[in-house]
Amino acid sequence: MARSDDDWVGTPPEGRYTRDRAKPEHWSNQWQATVARSILGLVVILAVVLILLLR
Repeated sequence: MARSDDDWVGTPPEGRYTRDRAKPEHWSNQWQATVARSILGLVVILAVVLILLLR
């Protein structure tokens, strides 16, 4: 007889954390996204300058 995941009961699988163990400050300190947006902004500005110069 096949079991569905909907029938699952028991302790959560690995990788699941309860609310009391969560660390919201971890997600507020994601500097990589800021660096990526900055680099993207510089690329866009560079592309606009090159387009204007090559006209």
